[in-house]
Amino acid sequence: MNRPIMALLSLVLAISLHSSFAFADKDNASQLATINKIIRGEGKPGETATAKNGEVIYTVLEGGIVEIRNLRYNTVQRFSTIKPNDNNRSK
Repeated sequence: MNRPIMALLSLVLAISLHSSFAFADKDNASQLATINKIIRGEGKPGETATAKNGEVIYTVLEGGIVEIRNLRYNTVQRFSTIKPNDNNRSK
């Protein structure tokens, strides 16, 4: 093969290898944003996000309770969040 075709093939291969990781990073970033939103108490009941490894699931329950389920260790934690400027809970 001649040189320009080889250069083009290597460029296409390099771009295709990196683009799949770029899309994965965007998905991870959106999942992290959703997890942060849930933990801060800004999620709506029924909203769910899964950690990158797939072993930890964050869910918003009725009343703003957050449930964190760890599938690997078979544990469940629940806590209520304190929303900003909510003076009733700080007393």
